[in-house]
Amino acid sequence: MSNRKRKSGQQQEAALPEEEANYGTLGEIMVGEEDYRQKRARNNEAVNRTRQKKKQEEVDTSVKVDSLRMENSALERKVESLQKELSFLKEMFMAYAKKENGAGAAPSQPSNGGGGPHVPGPSTMKNDPLWWHAL
Repeated sequence: MSNRKRKSGQQQEAALPEEEANYGTLGEIMVGEEDYRQKRARNNEAVNRTRQKKKQEEVDTSVKVDSLRMENSALERKVESLQKELSFLKEMFMAYAKKENGAGAAPSQPSNGGGGPHVPGPSTMKNDPLWWHAL
């Protein structure tokens, strides 16, 4: 066992001068350090740019999320308003249909010539926004 330790120790000692030989002269070491420092500086700048870009993307995403939430709320209010309007118009139509067919009679299905309730067409509704007041 002691021979193994000696051999590995001898190998390390023998390898040491080769490693020192790879470093070169003091001038080459200085140039290598300067290259390394420049490379690190460029890398640090790139990392900072990437981080800034990511932060900006997060801010942009947050702004867009807020905007979409506001738009969604407005659309939900509009849907609610339109549902109320539809409900009101249905009630008005049913009241008109009952009036046309008699107080207690159920509305009948109109045949070809139809004796059913008159429902104003889209052009009447468009030209007279208060058409339902006449009902």
